[in-house]
Formats: sequence, structure tokens, C-alpha cells
Amino acid sequence: MPKRHLSGKRWQTPGILVLLGLEVGLARRGSSECSSVTPGPKACRGPTGRLEELGTGHNLPSQPTIAEEQQALNDAESALDPAFRQTIQVITANITKVKDGRLCPLSRLVETHSQQLKEIEERTTEMEDRISATEHTTGAAEKRIKALESQIQALTEHVDDLENRGRRKNIQIIGLPEEAEGSNPTRFFETWIPSLLGMEAKNGRVKIERAHRTLAPKPGPNQRPRPILIRFHNFVDKQRVLDAGRVSVKFQESSIMFFQDLSAAVMPKRKGFYEVKKHLRYTGAKYMMLYPATLKILHHGEARSFDSPERAMGKGFLLNQEKN
Repeated sequence: MPKRHLSGKRWQTPGILVLLGLEVGLARRGSSECSSVTPGPKACRGPTGRLEELGTGHNLPSQPTIAEEQQALNDAESALDPAFRQTIQVITANITKVKDGRLCPLSRLVETHSQQLKEIEERTTEMEDRISATEHTTGAAEKRIKALESQIQALTEHVDDLENRGRRKNIQIIGLPEEAEGSNPTRFFETWIPSLLGMEAKNGRVKIERAHRTLAPKPGPNQRPRPILIRFHNFVDKQRVLDAGRVSVKFQESSIMFFQDLSAAVMPKRKGFYEVKKHLRYTGAKYMMLYPATLKILHHGEARSFDSPERAMGKGFLLNQEKN
């Protein structure tokens, strides 16, 4: 059995053994340690191991030495009954077994959790690296996307401009009843347009490259007729037709209107000025639509241009116009 002196540290020998050793050793030596101090009173070590005065009250050392404590412990071990010593050993073994039985699963669990935490840390580090690389790539991609968006916008506007330039010699005719043009629209409109508008033309004809209805499904009897697209051979002839068509004309009791043919991107922008133009007609103000979708208003000697209906209606400009 290991031997430990009383040094303030945690004893590995069971506490009961130490206490018994102290009691037995000190009891054996108590009767023989009484001594007299010359001169002075006699003193002896009591049951607690402290020196007690037997005489006049002089103080004697009250603490045993380390050697005495070790000797007391050895005496206690020698005095223990073998059966009692075996019982203590069994109890100690059982305590150790219970401790190991409780701590071993916890140790394995802690080890498992430590391994899992290590794996999680490695995966987290890997994810952080991937996220950092992705953010770097995404930042570069965003710059490229913005540049491409700007380029696409510029190309779209350029294509739309080219499309409208290709339509410069085209007009749309609105309101002509279905099938009024017959089976040969081109030949019909060459003479019909100068006759309807009272235009001067060589041999009463304007040269037209092609003419046809829009490709929408044929409407029913009570529906509006499809617009007609006409492409002139000469830009000047097209402009003369638009100028002459500004007045109200009718054909077979149907109002006929002439418009410049424009791309699908520009037409909605021009239609947005419908309410503005309606108000201008009511007040008698003169206006014109400039390419691609700019409204120019002339009224009381004042000229204003607007690129959106909201700006035209804002600032009280139209609200202050009075009917002539």
C-alpha cells in the first residue's frame, strides 16, 4: 500500500486508514511520551496528538513532526486487521471500477464529439474558402454582366433605330373596311390614295412597292378592320401622303387615318401621349410628334417638347391651357 506523508496534498490512501493510523499510533505513544521539562511542569501528548501541560502552564510545541506522522501511519497499517485491510482494498477496487465504468463512456463520448467538432471545423474552413472564391468570381461576373447589359441596351436601341429607318417609306392606314382593297392591294392603293386625298400625281398614280393588311386574324363583321401597311417607292411621296392625310377624310362612311409606320418598341411610347393629345385638341393647341416619341406643343407662341406624357401633364402646363 502506498505511503504518503501529510503535506497538504490529496491523499491517495483512503481517509479512514489515515485516521485510524493516527489514532492508533498516537495512542500507543501517548503513555510513553510524557516528559518533564527541567525546570518546569511536566507535559505529555494527549489523545489528539497535542502536547498538554501538566504543570504550571508553560506552552509546549503543539504540532507533531512529519516523521512522527509517518511513523503513526506505518503503525496504523501494521495494526490493521488483515480482513479489514482486505475489505478496504475491495471497497477501493469497487470505487475504481465504478469510476472507470462511469468515466470511460464519457471519455469515449468526448473523444467522439471532439472528432466531430474537428470534422465540422475542417468543413467550415473549406466552405469559407469556397464562399470567398465564389464572392471573388461573382464580383468579377457582376462587372461583366453590367457591361453586357449596357452593351445590350445600346445594341437594342441601335437595332430599333435601324428598324425604324427601314420603315421610313412605310405608312399605316387605319379604318379602311375589310376587303375594300380587292385582290390586288398594291394596284388599288396606287390610284385610291391620290383620289381620296386630292393629291397631284403623275397619271393619277403614286408608285407603291407593296401593300397588305397586318397579319392579325381576320376580324368579325362588328370588329374593327385590320390596319394596312403600305411601302412607297419614293420617300417624298410618302411624306406628301402623310401631310395630306392630316385632315379628316372618309371612305364609305368610315373615317380613314394615315400614320407613320414605326417599330413595336416605339409605338407604345407614342400611344402613351393619347390623353395629352386629346386635351390639346380640346384646347386647340397645335402639336406634332417627333421621332421617336417626343411631343412638341405650340400654343400662344410658346413651344415645349416632352419625351413622356407625365412630363407633359406635369407642372400645370396643360392645365393652364384654355380652349380657343
